[in-house]
Amino acid sequence: MTDHTAHIKEEFARQAETMSAASTFTDLALLERIQTAIAPTATMRILDLGCGPGIIVAVLAPLVEEVVGFDLTPEMLRKARERCSQSGVENVRLLLGNAEKLPFKDGTFDAVVTRCTIHHFKDPRVVISEMARVTRSSGRVVAVDIVSSEDPKEAELHNALEVLRDPSHVRMLPKSLLLTMVQESGLRIISDTTWEKERRFDEWAHIVNDPKRTSPLETVMLGLAGGENRAGIDLRLDGDTVVFTHRWLLVTAEKLSDTGAKSV
Repeated sequence: MTDHTAHIKEEFARQAETMSAASTFTDLALLERIQTAIAPTATMRILDLGCGPGIIVAVLAPLVEEVVGFDLTPEMLRKARERCSQSGVENVRLLLGNAEKLPFKDGTFDAVVTRCTIHHFKDPRVVISEMARVTRSSGRVVAVDIVSSEDPKEAELHNALEVLRDPSHVRMLPKSLLLTMVQESGLRIISDTTWEKERRFDEWAHIVNDPKRTSPLETVMLGLAGGENRAGIDLRLDGDTVVFTHRWLLVTAEKLSDTGAKSV
């Protein structure tokens, strides 16, 4: 196990409970955006890459033939099983594994979706290519993530704050680079949608479930906000509270062909 893989498993084992209930992840408007992008039908097989506590899995399962939830962290899959059981969905498989080498044949799925995973990968190009590989020709790939500023210095500071909060974080990409990576993976972009969501420090910090780490981070962000350093996320104070704005991106893409794909 690499150090980075170990970081991911450690972080998300601790976050399994808090992420399951976090409003950022259970937000109905975002779930509806994802459902619309996938355009599910009763005969579809869908992969949710980095499924976490199974929120998207449970939403999509009643609408399709099968959903496969795939994640690196056993604790997250346990929460996903609980959620699916409570929702009464049975057409679900939950599998443990690494996104950089998916254990599926070429063209296995009608659609692949991933949410808030890309910024955790050392080489997101590899993962996006794997998502494309396991999608059938003309199938859809839907990727949702927070993106950084196009200004390198702003993006660097933003990502540094994210790493201090969660060491498994690697890099939130600027929109332009993420779109380029999608296109380079043999996918045709159908649409890309961005929107902004205000976050409050307490809500954002609570998810990682580690007050010893987030308490000094709050001090740092209070200092930055008080000094009017926006960090590319409109970092600011609301009274004594740190608030900031995340910019989200949802990319819907179509698999062009299976040419050049390799089975695993």
